[in-house]
Amino acid sequence: MYTKLIVGITSAAIMTAGLLPTTVAAADLGGSLKDSYVAPMPIITRSGAGPCYFRADVGGSISSGPDTKWPVYNETYGGFDDGNGVIDADEVNYVFAGQDLNSVSMDNTWMVDVGAGCGSGSRGFRGEIAFGFRGNRDLVGVPADYLGTIIGDPVANPTPDPVDDPLHTSIQSYTMMFNAYYDIGRYGSFVPYVGAGIGAAYHIVDEVYFTQNPNLINRIEGNRDLSFAWSVMAGVGYQVSDRAILDFGYRYIDMGKATSGRVDNAGFVNPRVKFDNIAAHEFKLGLRYHFGGASTPSYASLK
Repeated sequence: MYTKLIVGITSAAIMTAGLLPTTVAAADLGGSLKDSYVAPMPIITRSGAGPCYFRADVGGSISSGPDTKWPVYNETYGGFDDGNGVIDADEVNYVFAGQDLNSVSMDNTWMVDVGAGCGSGSRGFRGEIAFGFRGNRDLVGVPADYLGTIIGDPVANPTPDPVDDPLHTSIQSYTMMFNAYYDIGRYGSFVPYVGAGIGAAYHIVDEVYFTQNPNLINRIEGNRDLSFAWSVMAGVGYQVSDRAILDFGYRYIDMGKATSGRVDNAGFVNPRVKFDNIAAHEFKLGLRYHFGGASTPSYASLK
């Protein structure tokens, strides 16, 4: 009896072992969804602002008086009187009086800049291209004294007394600059930066005229010139939203050279008036608006 019991238990165990894989497979086929692996559904998020931006600035441009030159030659009587009682052209010597203008000053003006750029993200570097305009700036300077022609004068006439004769004109300037900046770091909502730029300046020089000297009554024509320009900048940006940054900046800009024309309104040809180191200290307030970055997916578990 005992032996038959042992044999029966053993047989039942063997049968159970044989049926187990089938039972597990059936459980897998008919089990609950939560007991099997399901890939998590993606949740799409979008960054607040991308590395690229548009900008617009307005401000004041404090002009530096440019180096201004206009050569002046005066006629002197050579003393070769041919007996006709007047000074003839072949009896005149020409003496160089100088070319540097004294007491040069240029008016201050307003300026605007617009541009677009992109940054390198966490490394802090960014670059941009910017177009700028500066309003009309009147320029005044005093050239060497011009005494006027003495050809045809009576030989006995003395040389006229010198008269200060201010030169007047005005200049407008457009700029196209390629600027590079380094954002030093973030301090709360403030990001200070430094930068430098190179580019071109397009100058429109108005006609040149003189005052206080009756010997210079003609007006010399204006001119347009393209010149190399460079600048250095510093400032601070203030984050007002995910996309908008207020920019408070200073810039020193050297807009290169310009010249007047040569022909005056009476048809005479004159030396050009030359302007060099047309520079300004500029203070500006601007807005940089960053447009959105690429969408980046993140994932969340269904559990």
